[in-house]
Amino acid sequence: MLGCGGWTQGWHLPNLANHPDAEIVAVIDPSEQPGIKGCVPSICEPMPAVAAKYGAKWYKTLDEVLADNAELKLDGVLCAAPHHVHAAVGTAVLEAGLHLLMEKPLTADVEEARTMLNLARLRPSQAFLLNNTANWQPGMIAAFEAVEAGKLGSIRHVNAVFAAPLEWLFGGDTWWAKPSGTMVGNGFGWGQLSHTFAWIFKVTGLTPKAVFAVSQASEKTGADLYDALTITCTNGATISVSGVGACPDKGFKVVGNWIFGTEGMLSFCGLAGSDNVKISAEEMAAGQSQKAPPHLEIWRNDGTHEVGPPVEFEHLDQVKGPGSMDAWVKACRGEDFFVGAGPVEGLKAVGVIDAMYRSTKSGQMEEVKGCEGL
Repeated sequence: MLGCGGWTQGWHLPNLANHPDAEIVAVIDPSEQPGIKGCVPSICEPMPAVAAKYGAKWYKTLDEVLADNAELKLDGVLCAAPHHVHAAVGTAVLEAGLHLLMEKPLTADVEEARTMLNLARLRPSQAFLLNNTANWQPGMIAAFEAVEAGKLGSIRHVNAVFAAPLEWLFGGDTWWAKPSGTMVGNGFGWGQLSHTFAWIFKVTGLTPKAVFAVSQASEKTGADLYDALTITCTNGATISVSGVGACPDKGFKVVGNWIFGTEGMLSFCGLAGSDNVKISAEEMAAGQSQKAPPHLEIWRNDGTHEVGPPVEFEHLDQVKGPGSMDAWVKACRGEDFFVGAGPVEGLKAVGVIDAMYRSTKSGQMEEVKGCEGL
């Protein structure tokens, strides 16, 4: 486990510890006391305590871990370090012959993202997965299979809305609001829209060509909180995306994905994380104590209608962790696994977000870099 800040200590490590087929043997963080101001540091224990809690050895660098691999006998590495080190970490892990689960985004630099994809293609036996957790949910898999089976015909347009109550993160004193390394911009785009784009590009297979975007930023930090994008794709299809990073915190994220094709349309929309059950006073008075949550739905031009799995964004139960982690563990064990998001989807997302930030600055439509030939 590389990178042991608040997200890792509150999420990744408990999930890994609970997974019946995983063993944590090394935890890596350069700081004895990890945690970044404004980024849930209150749950961050010192690294000696973290190592003792999970029965692992604490290392300060990945190089030290790889040097000890004869003893550790690693199968894989999970990286939850800041964006600007993803390429260096990913390269070292892949060249060491290990399976990799990388926190999204793939990188925050287009050239690095393309290099990572090219490196992964040279190692097809190694898993290179991205922690876009929504991409392993049953609803996403059903949507992917429906499009792959041709139920919507040729994809012509996608409309997506994603909103999350994260103004405290992007409007606060955290690295999520400040570009580092070669990053172009930082905020809701890199932090959350990377999920939306990984979902869209996995389900549809579309490849982005150009982006026109406008954004509204936090007055305090300059990080984008509200984003509107129009994306054109290499096959002529269009994508419209709205991102909101400052909605009321009611314990859910707003997810709305619509896909329109020549043979039908698909809807995957709801309040993910809220149990999707909100009953009005009128419904309660009428005795309607239960209300079905939103589901994946498909309407075809031939009149058929299908209802699929419920709308979910990620599992928070910390039993076996998200599907992305389970797939990575399966890869480490030599078992079959589903690739919900990999370097292809990651590169497309990086290309779009990079073009988004360039477009908001230039006021012009900007070409997507790095996705040629995908």
